[in-house]
Amino acid sequence: MALKRIVPCVLTLILKFYGLHGQTSPNISLGSSITAGSNTSWLSPSGDFAFGFYSLFGGLYLLGIWFDKIPEKTLVWAADRDSPAEAGSKITLTNDGKLLLTYFNGSVQQIYSGAASLALMQNDGNFVLKNANSAVVWDSFDFPTDTILPGQVLLTGKKLYSNSRGTADYSTGNYTLEMQADGNLVLSAYHFADPGYWYTGTVTLNNVSLIFNQSAFMYLINSTGDNIFRLTRNVMTPTEDYYHRATIDGHGNFQQFAYHKSTSSRWTRVWRAVNDPCIVNCICGVYGMCTSSDNETVTCNCIPGYTPLNPSDVSEGCHPETVVNYCAETSSKNFTVEVMDDAGFLFDNFADLARVSNVDVEGCRKAVMDDCYSLGASLVGSTCVKTRMPLLNARKSASTKGMKAIIKVPTKMSNPSNHEGKKKNNFNSRLLLKIGFIFSAICALLSGVAAIYYSPAARGLIKRRNYFDPNSMEINFREFTFQELQEATKGFSKLVGTGSSGKVYRGILRLKDTQIEIAVKKLEKDIEKTNEEFMTELKIIGRTHHKNLVRLLGFCSEEDKRLLVYELMPNGTLSNFLFHEGQRPGWVQRVEIALGVARGLLYLHEECETQIIHCDIKPQNVLLDVWGKNKKDSRTPRVDEWNNFSAIRGTRHD
Repeated sequence: MALKRIVPCVLTLILKFYGLHGQTSPNISLGSSITAGSNTSWLSPSGDFAFGFYSLFGGLYLLGIWFDKIPEKTLVWAADRDSPAEAGSKITLTNDGKLLLTYFNGSVQQIYSGAASLALMQNDGNFVLKNANSAVVWDSFDFPTDTILPGQVLLTGKKLYSNSRGTADYSTGNYTLEMQADGNLVLSAYHFADPGYWYTGTVTLNNVSLIFNQSAFMYLINSTGDNIFRLTRNVMTPTEDYYHRATIDGHGNFQQFAYHKSTSSRWTRVWRAVNDPCIVNCICGVYGMCTSSDNETVTCNCIPGYTPLNPSDVSEGCHPETVVNYCAETSSKNFTVEVMDDAGFLFDNFADLARVSNVDVEGCRKAVMDDCYSLGASLVGSTCVKTRMPLLNARKSASTKGMKAIIKVPTKMSNPSNHEGKKKNNFNSRLLLKIGFIFSAICALLSGVAAIYYSPAARGLIKRRNYFDPNSMEINFREFTFQELQEATKGFSKLVGTGSSGKVYRGILRLKDTQIEIAVKKLEKDIEKTNEEFMTELKIIGRTHHKNLVRLLGFCSEEDKRLLVYELMPNGTLSNFLFHEGQRPGWVQRVEIALGVARGLLYLHEECETQIIHCDIKPQNVLLDVWGKNKKDSRTPRVDEWNNFSAIRGTRHD
């Protein structure tokens, strides 16, 4: 009788221990599957973690792993976060040992294509596949998304990517945490070719790994296992009473959290990499300003004179309400210079245009006013740090106390409809007497306008204005006249190169008391490209921003003439450097040039807002900046951005 009482109790405890929604063994056998929308999952023996289809808003699902015993069901891993599955999709451990995700429309994603013998959702949150010898052949820890867990290691070359918008959008976001090959752990806004806004500085070491141990401490170790950098210094204890995770969030911060298994109602932060959230690069996009009053929350607004690209999400960036050609002679009438207290821009060696020492607010305002290539500046003490376009990383937070931001603000154009409304209010009976006269005058006027409209000269002017309205392009390029460029190049007399899209001439542009060396490319007339296509390509190039891309300063389009104005790369092309008579570049120089070219291409192909394919990479399209032996401010290789829609900038040792 006693045995009859004990057996049911033991069975109950076993079922509660495994808690696998009908699964009686922690091992998942071949042929097992889960269907999205069925509310089933594969649980760890402790029941802390679940593997299956994680429900999203809108009836979609992510194949993932989550904390199953807490109300939040926090997601820690996803197989393909950018391709949510519909209800009816299925994950299957096939009879031949493959792990396949079959979407409802029939398409198949192979998560593991080998030959596993079983699967297991482990108590540490790692989903593993094992072969017949019980050796692990695949595990989720090797393919992290935005989170690592105790027991997980981030090896050299591995990355975490943030979500787009927290728990509202789990797709890949704008920020990454990378364990670099040089030993540096770096947070960066990779879409903007960002070198990093937070890093450990362990760059002299190789084969470094980030460890998140079972005691919930995070630290870096070298190839011999030595602890070389500690991230976490205090954790919740006793450790086993808490759930732990470390996540790069949608705002670009890497943070460690703890959740008490019995008494908590939320995750508690125990460590974070960035203390001022506005230090995160490009957190509010181009021409956006980050504000944080408590070093916790972030508010994005447009800087004065700019409007959101997406009114429902200001963090995507802004564009000018009125586009101003700041280098035009009358441009000073079209903008004002405003000063914002306790605000500034993040300093960047590439974005910083120049530094003016020993100035006050008025001196810094004048420096910005007189420099047509600068849109703003930060006044730190008595140093004015001017910033080039586009304006990035404007911020007002704890780190900018005492600073002043100086910003060029375009003057809003008056709304003609307001004046028309006032005129309507002033209508009186005397106007009615003039209707007959006005009607007759209009008829005569229309005849004259028609004659002018269809004349060849007027058609060319109308065509140009129709397609090259700066306000519609939302860029800050300068539009040059053909006469200006003809004078700057002395009648296009000094040819410096010929490419597939046109010839390039050297010139000097004179702006007030300043002379700027430029390269002017005359696009070939036989290139079949409509005005709409030309404008679209200009707009896309105007949004690129990378140190390895040649900077486009402006353009010209008059009748059938199309010209592009670039900054001059004085050392010419890579082909001249490689194949000219004399000393050949050493291997160190060649490697540096190759890396610069690769970075430029990576940005064009994957990281910029609109991906650009460069179809004509060759030494003739890689241009070299100056790098003298005694020059401290060196530059890397650059790509020309119009040879099949883009060019690379390179490094030259003189």
